Amino acid sequence: MTEVEFQMKWRHYSQEIFTVCYGYTHNKETAEDLVQDIFMKYLKRTKPFSDEQHEKYWLIRVAVNLCKNYVLSAYHTRVSLNEEIIEAYPSKATRKETEVLKLIVKHLPKKYKEVIILYYYNTCTTAEIAHILHISLTAVKKRLERARKMIQEEMEDYV
Repeated sequence: MTEVEFQMKWRHYSQEIFTVCYGYTHNKETAEDLVQDIFMKYLKRTKPFSDEQHEKYWLIRVAVNLCKNYVLSAYHTRVSLNEEIIEAYPSKATRKETEVLKLIVKHLPKKYKEVIILYYYNTCTTAEIAHILHISLTAVKKRLERARKMIQEEMEDYV
């Protein structure tokens, strides 16, 4: 791969991969480091991709796996909450509500946190999530439904 080709891939995918990483780590610097690690794996990959969609799914899957490893690592003892994602994604929610929501998502069981991050933070479709996580479309929809219910119940406790 030439440097120009790599630059194009970086511009095309880096923000989306960063969003996945940030969704797991809630830390800009850590997410940026993970994005670099992911692209290093991408550069070392020798097997060609069947198409652009396969390439995208591979990158997102690697991001999810590296983020899971990071979050479960002994090094990662606590997650710092940054304000940058709030500024990047303004909403009608107050700052306090947004912070509470981030904490709730952070503490969701892993399988529910994955679908929430991919669906809301990374704006993947349910079909894309099913492909990335290697689960059925029905499983994705059910996990989203359960995650939303958990989030709603937790939000009610804070309001």
